Amino acid sequence: MLKLFFSFLLFVSFLSFAQESNTDKLSFDRSGGYARIQSLGNNPFVVDPENMKTNPAYAAYYQNFLWGDLGSSKVGADNNGVGQFAGFSLKITPSLTVGGLLTRKDFQSNSIGLLDPTGVVSTVNSLLGVTRVVNLDNNLELFGSYLLRNMVFGLGVAYASTTDKYTPATGSGDEGSASQFGLNAGLILEVNKDLDVDVDVSLILPSATYTPGTGSKTAASNTLLMVDARAFYKINPKLTVVPLVNFVTVSGTVDQAGKSSDLPSSTILGLGVGINYRAGDFLFAGGPSLMYSSTTDPSIPNISPETSSSFFTFPAWNIGAEWNLASWFIARFGYVASTTNETWQRVISTTKTDEFTKTTFGANDGATLGIGLRFGQFGLDATVNEEILRQGFNNIGGGKATLAYISASYAF
Repeated sequence: MLKLFFSFLLFVSFLSFAQESNTDKLSFDRSGGYARIQSLGNNPFVVDPENMKTNPAYAAYYQNFLWGDLGSSKVGADNNGVGQFAGFSLKITPSLTVGGLLTRKDFQSNSIGLLDPTGVVSTVNSLLGVTRVVNLDNNLELFGSYLLRNMVFGLGVAYASTTDKYTPATGSGDEGSASQFGLNAGLILEVNKDLDVDVDVSLILPSATYTPGTGSKTAASNTLLMVDARAFYKINPKLTVVPLVNFVTVSGTVDQAGKSSDLPSSTILGLGVGINYRAGDFLFAGGPSLMYSSTTDPSIPNISPETSSSFFTFPAWNIGAEWNLASWFIARFGYVASTTNETWQRVISTTKTDEFTKTTFGANDGATLGIGLRFGQFGLDATVNEEILRQGFNNIGGGKATLAYISASYAF
């Protein structure tokens, strides 16, 4: 697959010399990241470098760009900030951009850089009763984009693996291994001067296997398919309407003692519509959305019955605003709120089913604050720990973290 990827880049690089590209429409503020999206109320209605993670076609908008996350103020087990990653995109020709991402197991974005999102490693280790498969970490993603007049194509591949092998001097050893392959493709299309559309598809294939010296192997694997689409319809120079749709499906199998069974399967569908309103140095973005998800846990003979659960979230609000208060300083505010109806069902027999329903609210609902700092081509974006606003004079010598999450970028 890597050979196919590099062959694709070589092919489009030759094409780029024969095609005339219009990159003027791609000129805008090349900065931002996960911290900006989070500060704007986890906003899905804005364009940001974060979009490159799910749609590699956006690399054409961020040619010659370095970016990454310093992570959150919550320190991980390795004493580093949670969510750190590093990425780059380089302009090969006016049409062709290539780049890469190095991500860890605590990556924060739902893309092919997210490692073992369904927990197949923990599934195998729990069946064994002992840790024999090492968790995936240090994922490498390569991507490229090609601009052709009014459209941009993108392609990305990612791979990570681990091995824990024991070979004794005599007799048979054992081996635990895990791997994940990811592939995504994206398209950005300028339909006309008032309408742009972006679409991306991601496929993630995590697997984990333990092979003993004697006996049958224990293995688990999953298939995740994700589709995202947005449209940006310009009503007037200040107002743009942004409808969006998301679809996710998850399924998998587990093998143990020579028998194969299904893992839990899920389907998620999301719909939303928001706006971008820009007036000078002020941007307001956001709107309502809904999400429906359904999960089925298959029955285990003589152990547990089939269970299913569904979640319907409406309304889910993601709104945010940012002001360029100075050439070097941006202030941000966001708000998140959601209401979900949850339903669980347990099959007792062919004629009897238990059901339980309740209403819940989002665990991360509430206001968000953020700042953006611009020093030439360098950008630093951060969410602000709102607790410091309540601390008053206690901030002097106090122990509260000021910034909750930090993203950095450099456009050259």
